[in-house]
Amino acid sequence: MTGCILCDSRSVEKVLDVGEQPISTHFTRAPKEHVPLFGLSLAVCHDCGAIQLENPISFDQLVPPYDWISYREPEDHLDRLVEQLTELPGVSERSSVLGISTKDRSAVDRFKSHGFERTHTLDVHRDLGACNSNANFESAHGLMSVDRSERLVERHGTADVVIARHIFEHAEKPKRFLQALESMIADGGYLVIEVPDCASNLDKLDYTMVWEEHTLYLTAQHLPFIFSGSAFSFVDQFSYPYPFEDVLVLIGQKRSEDQNCFDLDESASIASNIALARRFGDMFDRRTEQVFGKCRELSQDGRKLAAYGAGHLTSAFINIHGLTEFFAAVIDDTPEKQGLFLPKNGLPIRSREYLNTDTISACLLGLSPAIEEKVIANNQQFVSNGGVFQSMFADSGRSFLKAFDTARKEVAFVQ
Repeated sequence: MTGCILCDSRSVEKVLDVGEQPISTHFTRAPKEHVPLFGLSLAVCHDCGAIQLENPISFDQLVPPYDWISYREPEDHLDRLVEQLTELPGVSERSSVLGISTKDRSAVDRFKSHGFERTHTLDVHRDLGACNSNANFESAHGLMSVDRSERLVERHGTADVVIARHIFEHAEKPKRFLQALESMIADGGYLVIEVPDCASNLDKLDYTMVWEEHTLYLTAQHLPFIFSGSAFSFVDQFSYPYPFEDVLVLIGQKRSEDQNCFDLDESASIASNIALARRFGDMFDRRTEQVFGKCRELSQDGRKLAAYGAGHLTSAFINIHGLTEFFAAVIDDTPEKQGLFLPKNGLPIRSREYLNTDTISACLLGLSPAIEEKVIANNQQFVSNGGVFQSMFADSGRSFLKAFDTARKEVAFVQ
């Protein structure tokens, strides 16, 4: 690692190494098919407090090999958020609104419903020049630059509101990405950045949080400081509660050239993030032992476990903790995934009917806790036959780790 990806400091401490991991969307067609592996480790910067991947993976390596891969982000808060954005000083129906990726279309559409006619969402191929036909939002931040932004401004003009939902935490070079966004915004215009709040999963020792596509692991206390030294002044910050991860929204306003730049005091945030990151790394081996013990307990009478949801969270849970031996299959309702295998561990992806065979003793849910009830309701035969549903997530009410004391009180955090 050459330095912090957020502030360029060389004072970066590695806190966790989970070994070589695959790209979770690179499903294979055979259980032992070779896939590229990448070293995955977390670090924290002593100077700015940013928790980050030690060696971010290039965006072009992350493009999925399938055109049906989709990404879903929480949206229940969007009606309220867009209402709040329309009330910002200087924002009116005459304002132009720009979405950076496909993840922003639903927010941009809500602006349209408020009477905003000057709206546009960037297309990763047409606007950003992506060559891979499967490229999506994972490529947007890597393809953006000040030069490209200036060319887009020549075509579309500057925007009064730019929305970047769930993309900043993916940026390999967040400073460059922020500068590119700045070039697209009119003086006095607003930048709206939405990211997952990682504080709870860091605190609850949920290592499924570590994802090869996320370069930054942001918290509410630390988030405003991504504007430090930039052309943006802090306007407001919101938090919207969700199962597994809350959603954080940061709003900044682009200053004109004659306005003074200012920085906020980051000391408390830095100390808190360093303590949080160190504990997360220190407790990994203990958590893995607990997970192993629970998986062994649930695997009874020669039967094995199933996981429900062939996404990156399940992939992280099984691969990072090394749990392949306990699982027979991964269940997923996506038709295109049937017959494929999770990368690295080679577990087959099956339909829900596989749960009703006599090979499965328990199923660990790797889906959002918000849809657990629906999944269980659709698999009542498994339950009637004595099958058990539990969750692999620490934040779920069905967490198979809830019996463990996660030892949050063992380490005194700096608040």
